[in-house]
Amino acid sequence: MKHISSFISQSSLKSQTSNDWLVSTWQRSAPPALQQICHPKKYHENCLTLQVDSSVWLSRVRQQQKSLIRLLRVSREFAGIRKIKLEVSPRKTTNSQNTSKHYHRKLSGSNKKNLLSTAEHISDPELRLSLQRLAETASKP
Repeated sequence: MKHISSFISQSSLKSQTSNDWLVSTWQRSAPPALQQICHPKKYHENCLTLQVDSSVWLSRVRQQQKSLIRLLRVSREFAGIRKIKLEVSPRKTTNSQNTSKHYHRKLSGSNKKNLLSTAEHISDPELRLSLQRLAETASKP
């Protein structure tokens, strides 16, 4: 009978274990402010690859790269670090932030009347037309 570990892909297990190690080491070693904008991607051959949320942060972290390397070398895990690579990778937005669907709320009859009566008293013709269009389109089913 085979052991369960023989069925698990060693590369994916190794990759996940490595990533967990990297994230926990980063959280112990990096300053809290930097942890919010940089996320470790990989650590290979004394080179740490970090993902930043924007090009602005990439520039700022790049300016502080030497001091960051000195700070990280204090920890045993990053003692041999020589280089930091930076990549821009915007955070994924949630579905609610990502949707750009516009929906029209229906206006009540009284709101429609108020908009139309206000439009009658407006001297600016463009504003009057806008209020009338709003009253008509917002009350459509």
